[in-house]
Amino acid sequence: MSASKIEQLKQHLQSALYQGRMLAKPEQFDCWIEGGRIEPSSKTIHGNGLLAARFYYSGVISINPCAAPAALICAFASIWLQKNGGKYDSSDIEFSADVNDDNTNEVELTIDQLCENIELTQSDNGPFELNGIRYDFGDQSLWIAEAFTLHGEVSRA
Repeated sequence: MSASKIEQLKQHLQSALYQGRMLAKPEQFDCWIEGGRIEPSSKTIHGNGLLAARFYYSGVISINPCAAPAALICAFASIWLQKNGGKYDSSDIEFSADVNDDNTNEVELTIDQLCENIELTQSDNGPFELNGIRYDFGDQSLWIAEAFTLHGEVSRA
């Protein structure tokens, strides 16, 4: 299953090396989606598939703490977006850096618009029905977390 574009960019930045050094430790990266919008579609694709919708959203990546120079982070992110951005994705990235101390910043990158296609394939037992045809998710459309952290408290009465 493929990850969302903002998750792919985060993974790219986590693994980026410059002169043998990482931008930050992998656990110092976070990403999330803001302001999502779904545009319904019913376009036939790949012979028996369906473009069910396009999902538009703003994507945010945070790196905290980060000691890497801003220009270095921007270069890695910009090149990735030029190579991997699609027709409906923003071509620019908003950048901010708040000083934590003398050596580190909290860096935030925001891409105003990313677009993910929600693709379905015909399936006799699929949960989605349109015009008498049943569909299920294609491999590219369903995002499943590989790991997550659950924070909670146990209270005893």
